[in-house]
Amino acid sequence: MFFTILTLFLWGGYVFLMKRKYGKEFLLSRAVILLIFICLISSVCLGINYAASAVPALNDGIGMHNFLAYWIIGEDNWSTRLFKNYFDVSIYISIFLTFIYAVLTLAEKQNN
Repeated sequence: MFFTILTLFLWGGYVFLMKRKYGKEFLLSRAVILLIFICLISSVCLGINYAASAVPALNDGIGMHNFLAYWIIGEDNWSTRLFKNYFDVSIYISIFLTFIYAVLTLAEKQNN
């Protein structure tokens, strides 16, 4: 949860500053690309964490395999199901943001 709040806060600040600096020249679709990039990196980290926890022979139990997954999931109640749920949600958010990017790009082209 901390990672999500921090990411949205920093992204909102970025959009505000860029809109203020460039005005109408700043395109919101370019700012959404940054969110898609962050979400894809998060999906890869969560996927690695899920895959490592799904094969018990690789590890001596369930653990975090990268700091980004730790920031996203936190410390409580680790399980393979929890890791899979976070990975699934991350993939769905990536697909949704890609759809939003496509819609924004089409809308910006129609306005020009």
